[in-house]
Amino acid sequence: MSALTAPEGLAAAGRSLWDRITEDYELSVDELALLGQTCRTLDELEAIATALAAGPVMVPGSTGQPKASALFAEARAHRLVLAKLLDQLALPAEGEDVGKTPNQERASKAANVRWDLERRRRGTA
Repeated sequence: MSALTAPEGLAAAGRSLWDRITEDYELSVDELALLGQTCRTLDELEAIATALAAGPVMVPGSTGQPKASALFAEARAHRLVLAKLLDQLALPAEGEDVGKTPNQERASKAANVRWDLERRRRGTA
């Protein structure tokens, strides 16, 4: 499948992610929208990392005390959002035909635990 046109305004990291995913996977319209947000979040995280590298790590607080740059909190928040967006995309892992959403993954693990308990109860484990 050929790559779809990326959303306008993506920087290098977001554009690279867009190209790799759209070349390898056939996505629905809502998945493409989610991928666009994922790419933008990745670009924002890269911009935050660049700003952190260029600026001071410690900045003056409200009373002049040294404190960590607020960009660290933003970077952490963006990493969490990026992880959630990637989970929601539910791209298949290597060797899988279809990916699992976070809810499907949890349900699968819970079912495996229940089956393991049942096998132990019956003595077939």
